[in-house]
Amino acid sequence: PAFKVKETLREYAELEARYAQNIDKAIQLLGGVINAPNAERSFRGRCKLEMGDYELVRNNIWESTLLYSQVDKDFKQDMLGEEARFRNAKLSYYNGDFIWAQGQLDVLKASTSELIANDALNLSVLITENNPPADSNTTPLLMFARADLLEFQNRDEEALLVLDSITAAFPEHPLMDDILMMRSQMAIKKQDYSEAAMHLQKIVTTYAEDILADDAIFTLAGINEEFFSNKDEAKRLYEQLIINYPGSTYVTQARKRFRLLRGDKPDVEEVKSF
Repeated sequence: PAFKVKETLREYAELEARYAQNIDKAIQLLGGVINAPNAERSFRGRCKLEMGDYELVRNNIWESTLLYSQVDKDFKQDMLGEEARFRNAKLSYYNGDFIWAQGQLDVLKASTSELIANDALNLSVLITENNPPADSNTTPLLMFARADLLEFQNRDEEALLVLDSITAAFPEHPLMDDILMMRSQMAIKKQDYSEAAMHLQKIVTTYAEDILADDAIFTLAGINEEFFSNKDEAKRLYEQLIINYPGSTYVTQARKRFRLLRGDKPDVEEVKSF
């Protein structure tokens, strides 16, 4: 019962932060949970990570990194420690310290958690592909990292202005597919699925060879299936993903969705070809 009360408070804090935009209240709630007597060690660590996220939303960078670092120190050999290290690496990326972030991400790519490993790989590739040699222009990636932070802080209109500036000043920059993906994510947040689909389709059409293409196809298929009720288009996109991107982490899910849309029974045995 005591744990359930604390978990309820943690969930309440998440609601206050993510949906009511009441960050101060969320941090106050989590502070009470963390300092509660007999709070389980790993639960306290999880709450500290979330408090670090909320401090970052209200732009308290120092407080945020302090909380992440505490969790990193307390859970060195644990998944929580890896999550904390990834958050600190992303914080360095937001701040434009790409070399230090890259060093941390290189280690995290070997994480036993597939989610952390994939997140680390994706951010690492973003930095590697868009951070040119020292004598070149780092401005576009610095601006993109700034937009990324603004989006994390729910300051989407400001983020869009920064993305517009990059697109206007550096129209041929390799960040263009990343910009489209961020635009689609912000549109999904607003539940504007038509706009999101437009940006995703452009990635699929124009940047089919880039790392975000399979992500874009999978998301676009999901939008067609769930929000446009266009099952045929969703099925076509899932099939396209399976055939054109066989190494994608989305292939297993795409195969399942394709079979369901085709009319197979949900409990059909998994086989290698559909």
